[in-house]
Amino acid sequence: MIADTVITIASTPQSNARLFVDLLAILATAVFVATLFKRVRLESIPGYLVAGALVGPHALKLVSNAESIAQISELAIILLMFTIGLMLESDALKRGMVSMLAVGVVSTALVVLASWPIAMALGLDAPQGLVASLAFSMSSTAVLLRLLQQRRELRHPHGQLCVGVSIAQDVLSVAFLAALPLLAVWQSGGTDPAQAASRMHPAALWGLRLVAVACILVAGRIVLPTILHAVAGSARDRGATASSELVLIASAALAIGAALALGSLGFSPEMGAFLGGFMLSFTPYRHQLAGQLAPMKDLLMAVFFTVVGLRLDPGILAANWAHILFGVAVVLFAKTTLIGATAWALGASGPVALLAGAYLANAGEFTLVIVATAAGAGVFDARDVATAIAIVVVSLVLSPMLLGPIHALAARASSIPLAPWIRASGMRHHAARAAATEDTPSEAGAHAAEHSHRHVIIAGFGPVGRSLADRLVKRGIPFTVIEMNPRTVEKQTTLGKSIVYGDVTNVEVLESAGIRRADALVITVPDELATMRATQVARSLAPGLFIATRTNYLSQAIKARQFGADSVIVEEIVTAEAMANLVTELLEARKSAPFG
Repeated sequence: MIADTVITIASTPQSNARLFVDLLAILATAVFVATLFKRVRLESIPGYLVAGALVGPHALKLVSNAESIAQISELAIILLMFTIGLMLESDALKRGMVSMLAVGVVSTALVVLASWPIAMALGLDAPQGLVASLAFSMSSTAVLLRLLQQRRELRHPHGQLCVGVSIAQDVLSVAFLAALPLLAVWQSGGTDPAQAASRMHPAALWGLRLVAVACILVAGRIVLPTILHAVAGSARDRGATASSELVLIASAALAIGAALALGSLGFSPEMGAFLGGFMLSFTPYRHQLAGQLAPMKDLLMAVFFTVVGLRLDPGILAANWAHILFGVAVVLFAKTTLIGATAWALGASGPVALLAGAYLANAGEFTLVIVATAAGAGVFDARDVATAIAIVVVSLVLSPMLLGPIHALAARASSIPLAPWIRASGMRHHAARAAATEDTPSEAGAHAAEHSHRHVIIAGFGPVGRSLADRLVKRGIPFTVIEMNPRTVEKQTTLGKSIVYGDVTNVEVLESAGIRRADALVITVPDELATMRATQVARSLAPGLFIATRTNYLSQAIKARQFGADSVIVEEIVTAEAMANLVTELLEARKSAPFG
């Protein structure tokens, strides 16, 4: 599939020109529609879908070569799934989130079981209804994180619960994609499961495929850190830019390789790319890669959702508007109710459970991936796909609008007692601890006073950074180091130091180091361009942070202060003062020395 995409793109100059025109129409329209959506405080993702419908063959017909665009979209979704897997909070699995993950697994199963008969009542047969239920049990991770960040609720109890459920859904989506070939065989064999079973691959073959996948995961878990360490180390002598560039290229090769490997085993390439990213999320290079891929992820999301919108047929939508509105109502109500009820039953309070259900009520990108993959396998026809996309669009538009009323309702839900059968819940403890670290406007002053000079970020672990770290250790002040040398990161990690691999100018790296909760950032790297950029980025993320930097010349110090540095050590001034002191002491010593 990937090779076919490359051949299609490079076929002829005329086709290339047409392809570029189509891409221009898609991207320009996506920007225009998404901007309008933002003006009215709607999310950009449904705007991309609407933009695709506008330029598609059923409306303005600005895109003439939909097949080539679709093939580019296939490559885009492979890389998009890779970045989603990479940005998955794998560390959360180690932080006592068993209860939150259980909410995700149980609520997803309940949504599937509840919506399957409803889908069949709307005219789908058993395998189609099951695939639709699996697809719509997924929520939008991208929209969820954006809403939580915009409302500064990511570390609130319901925000942490939503992240835990999202992790569970992301992992379950891999299992759903793996099951699609079997469901496609069931679909092609009719509604009789016994007849379909006779046409399925032998169980032994599927067992071998699953074993092969497990071997790939284990091998990747063991081998990948070594490979990336070797790549980063070989380029370290040429600077941080070369090192991060080669790690990025190696990771992109991994994404395509994993897609090809699992595709050859009978699974979807999207599943392979997701697992490839997930394997990388366990390496120390995760934060750096996530920051480097974040802009590309936004671009790929725009291309993917816009191309999906090309399948929206206004005629089909007009003929099925009742089914679409009913489907949206079922999705929003069922997911809010079942996710909220599951969260409450497993230990969450009433307000937290209600808010979690509301934030996760929509359908999302994994819904579209499952629907597209199922359509490619012959499970859905064009009418089913268009209806499913329309339900996703409307759910993404409506769900953010419901958050205001839901928050007001959640305030009244505090009277709901905790589940009597849950005496102790790790979810409550983890959520409360996470909420305690979140700065609200009323708590900011107390937090700053309580933690003043208690958390420092040191960017660069050379001689200056090491000397500063030693002084902080003697004073008992905790710190986190950001360093681009993989050997240093590995060594200091084994010594128990808090250290993050990455570039200090990378937003994701600064976030992972705790920039929003730090008291001070000390930039010790001897690169003035990186210092200026890091100062600017850090100041935008944490306006109240104390930032200290170093520069070679006084002119650069002035610029650093303009970018937001509070204190700047100018090396030429320090050198001049040191030399002046040295000469003065020498002259004084000679003056007082006896002659002879």
